[in-house]
Amino acid sequence: MTHKARCGPERDPEFFRELDAVFAKHPGTSRRYSVRCLAVEAEVLKVDFTKQVGLSRIEGDRIVAELRSRDAFGNDFGNGFGNDGEDEPRCCEWIGESPNQTCAVYCKV
Repeated sequence: MTHKARCGPERDPEFFRELDAVFAKHPGTSRRYSVRCLAVEAEVLKVDFTKQVGLSRIEGDRIVAELRSRDAFGNDFGNGFGNDGEDEPRCCEWIGESPNQTCAVYCKV
């Protein structure tokens, strides 16, 4: 039985070749970013990022992430999608293709 990888260079080699070139071109900037597979959210948890958003926060030495409806998230944090308030969560993970990127996860640090 052959198993196709859900994510990564084996699944999408051309994408990762181009990504490697971008990271090589911007070595200082690239240290702030990573590529993450969304298979767990999409396939296991059945997350629809058009309706849900992740919220990640630090508690002690752990990073805790939870999913909320986009409507509830907006109500909890004002219009909260990364405003300049010091306590506001900020977008730390994007999905989609330009110019239609959407924040998938907001972080409170």
